[in-house]
Amino acid sequence: MNTNFYTSVWTTFGIAAALFTGVLAMIDYNIRKELTITLFGITLFISAILDVYYLLILNENATGFSDTSGTLYFIWWINRMFYSLTLLIGTFVYLRIKSKNLRSLEQKRKILWRTAIFCFFAGIACVLTIANTDAILRHKLVFDKVVQIDLFSFLPLILLFVWATFFLPKFMLRFHSIFSKLLILSIAPLLLAQLFMALSTNAFDTYFNAAHYLRFISYLVPLTGIILNYVETVRNEQRIIAKLDVEVREKQALTANLIEREGLLANAEKISKLGSWELDIKTNSYKWSDELYRIYGFEGNSFQPTHAIAERVIVPEYKQKLSKELSNAVKNKTSFAAEYQIIQPNGEKRYVLNQGYFAGKEHKLVGTIQDITELKEATLKLRKNETLLREGEAVSNNGSWEWHSKNEYMFWSDEMFNIHGYLPHSTVVTINSYFGFVHQEDSAELKKIFAEARSSKTSFKANYRIIRPNGEIRYVSTTAKFKEDEIGDGYSYLGNTQDVTQLKETQRKLEEKINELNVSNKDLEQFAYVASHDLQEPLRKIRAFGDRLKTRFTEHINEEGQDYIERMQNAAERMQILIDDLLAFSKVTREAKEFHKINLNELLTKVLHDLDYTIETTNAKVSLSVNEEVEGIAAQLAQVFQNIISNSLKFIKPDTQPAIDISSQTLLGSAIPIIGISQNSTYCVVKITDNGIGFDESYAGKIFDLFQRLHARTEYKGTGIGLAICKKIVENHSGFIFAKSKEGEGASFFIVLPLKPNAAP
Repeated sequence: MNTNFYTSVWTTFGIAAALFTGVLAMIDYNIRKELTITLFGITLFISAILDVYYLLILNENATGFSDTSGTLYFIWWINRMFYSLTLLIGTFVYLRIKSKNLRSLEQKRKILWRTAIFCFFAGIACVLTIANTDAILRHKLVFDKVVQIDLFSFLPLILLFVWATFFLPKFMLRFHSIFSKLLILSIAPLLLAQLFMALSTNAFDTYFNAAHYLRFISYLVPLTGIILNYVETVRNEQRIIAKLDVEVREKQALTANLIEREGLLANAEKISKLGSWELDIKTNSYKWSDELYRIYGFEGNSFQPTHAIAERVIVPEYKQKLSKELSNAVKNKTSFAAEYQIIQPNGEKRYVLNQGYFAGKEHKLVGTIQDITELKEATLKLRKNETLLREGEAVSNNGSWEWHSKNEYMFWSDEMFNIHGYLPHSTVVTINSYFGFVHQEDSAELKKIFAEARSSKTSFKANYRIIRPNGEIRYVSTTAKFKEDEIGDGYSYLGNTQDVTQLKETQRKLEEKINELNVSNKDLEQFAYVASHDLQEPLRKIRAFGDRLKTRFTEHINEEGQDYIERMQNAAERMQILIDDLLAFSKVTREAKEFHKINLNELLTKVLHDLDYTIETTNAKVSLSVNEEVEGIAAQLAQVFQNIISNSLKFIKPDTQPAIDISSQTLLGSAIPIIGISQNSTYCVVKITDNGIGFDESYAGKIFDLFQRLHARTEYKGTGIGLAICKKIVENHSGFIFAKSKEGEGASFFIVLPLKPNAAP
């Protein structure tokens, strides 16, 4: 192995590190525009060039010098002197430059160029010196013993020591960075390299190789510092970018929030019909919001508002009022509020409320204008309604009141005072003092009703008497509604009290009339029954004597006489049927209601069995699907079904087989379209449908009236009482009956019976 192998290796590594450091220093300047690393980068770069020359000499087989060791030592000494002096002088100069002279980019460029030029010429001087090494060594005997230890060899060491002791700490304080901190680490290898070279006695000995190794280390430390400084710079930039990104996002969010708030404000102005404005007193210039343009009847931002336009939209009779309000606000530096009318370009007048304040610092009037036309109209309408309500209460003798659980006093309308015999608002009423107005006999009962209602928190109704201050007794009816507060645990009662004295008197007289009518009706019913019963005997005799004349004296009576007898017999028969029907109707009215549970299927089966002969005679087809049970009087309900089914068998179409369908279903009252039916009660609806001749549905309500007939007596027999009896029986059972039909298409009868008659209205 060559003796210069290790020296060449460490020198090569050192050159690479120095060149790389110089290049990175220039790149760092281009990126960061910072001079702290530039001095060291340029110094190392030129040192690397000198080391290249040194490496060539080191590896040259025929050096051309008489003493290779001396040449190597001399070139080493020149290179170290260049490096030490450059660091010392450069650091001194950089410290002398004031910070304010390093602020602009142009100033930094000037200092950089001066540093580069100085180092370049210094490097040229070193190259020229090295080129004349042989001549210098021959003419100066002092260098003959350069391989021996002498004080001259320690000169670079002294310069480095001075630089590290006096200038490097100040440099680190002023130019604070990772690179400047790592320069401390480069001091030791620099000093040791120079020391070992001074101690070396022969080229390529242990001290010689160690010195070159340490020089490589001293080059490597600045390179590491630049790399770490660059890494730190990148991290700082990343942190700054991240921070800026956060700030940008925050600003974007803030901007979006502001835009959203502006949108909300615009929507709020639009919803509340509230526009804002601003008047600069000095320049007499206006600013209007978009909503204010719309309130005034213009398109938003369609023109620049002026004082003339602002004056023109005000109805003339309000201009002086508004001008006075604004002048006082400016003069006294206070707020203002004015209600007036404006006139829009289309001629429509609107009410507005203008309110705001005078901003003294900005010398501006700032305000809002709200369109209150609807509110104004509603207020006028409310006043009118209050007047109508007051007059309505007076006409109907109805008073309104309110009492809250957290308030001792009661609120009374004017009519409440009038009802109790006081002038409106002439006395203060509390919940306890009110019972003093109540008749002594009714006071305890009213207190009980009110206490129970408060305990259960329910509405209540009470009828009682009051005593007016003049001693007059009046009857009143009070209805109160319980209302719980939406917020808190309080509650209130809203009530209406009506003077029903006249109603009571009218009711008393009506009850007397009803009693008189009931007595009269009973007398009439008794008379009708007795009369009908007593008419039976003369009719029987008329029919009996008519039969005798017809059977015994037929031969002695001519044809005309026999016709008279036949007509007399028919009239008597009809009279007999009519009397029987009247007796049946009277019986239905007078019978007591003793209800029992009835199986409708069994009842209808029995009715159809009784009508077997008629069904067979007419060849009728009857279908039955009824299974419900109701409470009622079996005989009466049987009569209802028998009458209706008999009608279906009577009013049949010629050449058509009669068909009768009897069905039923259970329904709630709310599902049955009948006026007056109990909505929450359960009913059995029996439907009887036939395919007979039917009738005009315009007569659907009349067929249940007494003596109502839709056909001539010669076409169909009957008195017109059967369906009236059906209606009376169904009503006795708290039910309903009605029919639907089309002439020539049959009829349907509906019998609606409550499952429990007491539950029906």
